[in-house]
Amino acid sequence: MRLDAWLKQQHSPAERLRLVERLAQALNTVHDRGEILASIAPERVEVGSDLKVDLSPAVRGRLEPGYASPERLEGGPASAAADIYATGALCWEILVGRACGEAAKPLLDVVPDLPRELANSVMGCLERSPEWRPKDLTYLAQLAAAQQKATRGPEPQAERAPQPQRAPQPQRSSAPQRAAPRRASRSHLPLFIAAALLIAAAASSYLWLRREGSVPAATARAVPLPTPVAAPTRDPAAMAAPAPVAPAAAPSGPPRAQVATPPPTPAAPVAPAEPEPTPTPTPPLPTPVEAPAPQAPEPADPVEPASLTALSPPSIRRPGKVLLDIRGAGLRADQRVRILPLKEAPRGISVVRQKWTSANLVTVLLELDASVTPAAYAIALESASGDRTNPLQLTVLK
Repeated sequence: MRLDAWLKQQHSPAERLRLVERLAQALNTVHDRGEILASIAPERVEVGSDLKVDLSPAVRGRLEPGYASPERLEGGPASAAADIYATGALCWEILVGRACGEAAKPLLDVVPDLPRELANSVMGCLERSPEWRPKDLTYLAQLAAAQQKATRGPEPQAERAPQPQRAPQPQRSSAPQRAAPRRASRSHLPLFIAAALLIAAAASSYLWLRREGSVPAATARAVPLPTPVAAPTRDPAAMAAPAPVAPAAAPSGPPRAQVATPPPTPAAPVAPAEPEPTPTPTPPLPTPVEAPAPQAPEPADPVEPASLTALSPPSIRRPGKVLLDIRGAGLRADQRVRILPLKEAPRGISVVRQKWTSANLVTVLLELDASVTPAAYAIALESASGDRTNPLQLTVLK
């Protein structure tokens, strides 16, 4: 199946990452054989079983504007850098689902779920200047393989066979069984008869004792009734005559002079008492607060030390210009690339320019003279204060 037909189908993110990995590996195999492809395009890429990629149809063919590098469109010859540009355009299309065109947008803006390192590796292949493109796609293949594991979900677990249902067993109550209550007597007639006989016997005995006169005096004594008293009678004539009034007795002794009682003197009006002024409460004096002792400023977070992890490619040839990708962690823009000796002095190797992409990638363009001795050298990053990262080995070949 051709790649253009494969792109029209629906595929999972893991399958797209798998195809990016296989495409990068296929181009590395072609360049390791010393071959250069004339035109890489979706209709000249074959996708086989297990997403194996065949680039042999791209040995010949005309240029495609959406996949040809800028220097090829300007009439330049075919080169490994041009193949990397076209492969980067294919990777962009595989991950997004549409062609990127001549001016590709940043991949992280289009597919924000991708890791930054993977997106930067694809965009590095689409640099307009061939000197800034990677020399091979080994690192891109590694990032695509690592992202596949994060994209795949957990493997589905095998469904368990349904267990036969058991017949429900009767539940036994844990409460102790209680004895049945005794039944009460069906009739109270014997009790009523006995009570009636006792009452009748008591009444008969009482009547017999009273009739014989042997009842106690306190019991037989009658309560005497009160004797009525006759009201006195009056003569009607005496009742009609008025009763004589007795003369008042004359006062004895000389008459007393009557003393005039002076009228009461009106009391002078009492002025209302002036209210006592309410004392204004004096506000309490503020309690002096001790000023906090000046604290020493908190130390700033230590800067993560930079370290190098990979160099792509690890070996270069002389003479000419070579672009290297320095991978690591905590890389900063103020650090400069240094070529260090291992066995031979690095004469004839100079740093043309370098580019800080992120904390994990620094790209450097080296120029090698014909006088450079083929040997093993070291490359590291050094800050302005003289701090240097761990070195990585760089081999110069003939």
